[in-house]
Amino acid sequence: MRQGAYSVERSKELGRFFITPTNEDSGPTTALKDHKPEFAKEEQEILEQLYKGWLGYWNKESMHDPGANQSRRFYDFEEMLSFDMFGTSGRGKFNEHFEGVFPYYVDGQMEYKDLEIVVLSPTHAFSTCSQHTWGKAGGDPFSITFRRTGIARKKDGEWKWIHEHLSFPVNMATRLADFDAETAALDSFKVQ
Repeated sequence: MRQGAYSVERSKELGRFFITPTNEDSGPTTALKDHKPEFAKEEQEILEQLYKGWLGYWNKESMHDPGANQSRRFYDFEEMLSFDMFGTSGRGKFNEHFEGVFPYYVDGQMEYKDLEIVVLSPTHAFSTCSQHTWGKAGGDPFSITFRRTGIARKKDGEWKWIHEHLSFPVNMATRLADFDAETAALDSFKVQ
């Protein structure tokens, strides 16, 4: 089993999605050399605290948290830099973004595909995945899949996000985003 690579599967018993390690023949493509055995503990901490923690919040708690205040625990608000599909929030500006966006999307479900966590040091790591989110936003149904890259830092024993980059593929000729994130890179790069 390849360290750092995970997939999400549906639990038939619970009707929920969960994260499992992928085998060496499938999943993400980061070189095995990037996954250092000495950081296996930190990798598991990130998986538990940030990914399983976020899935637990989003899929079970968020609909009972109208202001999304309980989700603040996943972010270092002072250091957070967000390149969101809704716009960019510089360091020190994430609270405004959070208060405008997060409460709007609290009635939903989420799953990850091809999650990979790469720990760089005992205090810093990055991760990549596709994230599918669906439910109701402001009362209106939605379903989106986007690419997600995150940088996490461990401080006072807890991992928190200090950077997120969320994006959709865009067809450069039509200037239209693919909200299902199914566009292949070479299918959309030409401007004409």
